Amino acid sequence: MRARLDNVIRIGVATVLGGIGAAAGFTHTHDWAANHGQTGWLAWATAVVIEGIAIVAGIEIHHDRAAGRPYRFPMVVLVFGVLVQMTAQVAEAERSPAGWLVAAMPALGFLAVVKLLMRRMPEPSTPDEPSPSLADPVSTVRVKLPADITARIEAAISTARAEGREPSVEDIQRVARVPADLARRVLVTDQ
Repeated sequence: MRARLDNVIRIGVATVLGGIGAAAGFTHTHDWAANHGQTGWLAWATAVVIEGIAIVAGIEIHHDRAAGRPYRFPMVVLVFGVLVQMTAQVAEAERSPAGWLVAAMPALGFLAVVKLLMRRMPEPSTPDEPSPSLADPVSTVRVKLPADITARIEAAISTARAEGREPSVEDIQRVARVPADLARRVLVTDQ
């Protein structure tokens, strides 16, 4: 019951803070677009696109990391989106460090809330990652990995066990730099 109440409070606070930050940041972006030739509905559309870029890129980074895929392009998009957001925030601010900081805070707060909530998102399951099963003979085939990858996987497992815990998919991914599917299979065969 207590955990459920904590979740309700956490989500409520995050929603209020995120909503306020999004509204303020969105308004700065709209005003910036309107003051630079994007009038009427175009100013609103520009604000939606600019504010949405960072959110979508963050979600894609989360999914790509969980799947063990490279996430360089989504990271470039995220950095670009944040830079454009910050430009829009400070462009309309009082010309002082305090004015720029105050103007940037709503967008930074909104991005921080989104990032904090994304940490709690479950790992996505993708159709191209089959689960090992006895009914699927291909998933039970053993493959000889290159020696350097095997050594990194063994190091990840040993380190986790030396710390008094069972190794996780994330441990193996981080140390061995292998995709999540391979890390899961290693853990299944290691048990």
